[in-house]
Amino acid sequence: MQNYTDAEIQAVRYYIGDVRNLPQDGFWNDPKAYCLLNALFFPEMQAESARIAEGKKLNPELLADLPRLIDFFRNFLTVFRKSASEQEFITYRVERFSDYEFMRKAGKTISFTSTSEAGFLESYQDRKGIALLRFQIPEHTPCIRMQDFFRNYAKPEEAEILLPPELKLHFEVLNLSESELKILDADGNPPLISCLVRVGNVESNQQNQNDHFSDQGRKAGIRAIQALQAGELPKPEDTECYSVWKREFISQILHNFL
Repeated sequence: MQNYTDAEIQAVRYYIGDVRNLPQDGFWNDPKAYCLLNALFFPEMQAESARIAEGKKLNPELLADLPRLIDFFRNFLTVFRKSASEQEFITYRVERFSDYEFMRKAGKTISFTSTSEAGFLESYQDRKGIALLRFQIPEHTPCIRMQDFFRNYAKPEEAEILLPPELKLHFEVLNLSESELKILDADGNPPLISCLVRVGNVESNQQNQNDHFSDQGRKAGIRAIQALQAGELPKPEDTECYSVWKREFISQILHNFL
């Protein structure tokens, strides 16, 4: 069993939505912070728009304090470097079809990817347009198996194994079974596709990184998210500035900490 710092344990608790006894501020007391944390890894604002269309609340407070956000990612990604699967696992995920398409085209996990040993969870069927993914996770894969990580796991029914960004993936399309066709999305529609996903190693990020990038993109992101949640279209210049900032920020985070 690895030794984890208090900050690393706090980061994992925060990500899974267990905010009990965490600092009571606009950042740490958000049990759905993962919605925006993951959207940061996707280009432009399609991910933010999709999540808001599903009725999810994105918390712009996450972008208000950049050093705090960087510290979270540093601690969270360090856990993946310390953790690895001790055996092969087969896990399941009800994925947004749009996010599945990003992963398939990229051939890798884009963001943190929650999978379950307990099958296709009903709690993840609140998405519009879904893909059913079975993950084959080999031994020694960087991941967090929550029931091993926590002595008192807050959500044991989810039997979660969390995968980091940048894991290589190979997709094999399967026929949808009769039981799978009964799994419906938020609009009452059956899955669009079923896949076996074989998980590989982390892709190395060797691009030259710029540690200094404009803070205007972060501020533009706050304005753009606030506009979307008010039912308005963000200003095009805010969308563009935020998109550039996300790409540079996440590239730096992955290069420095994964």
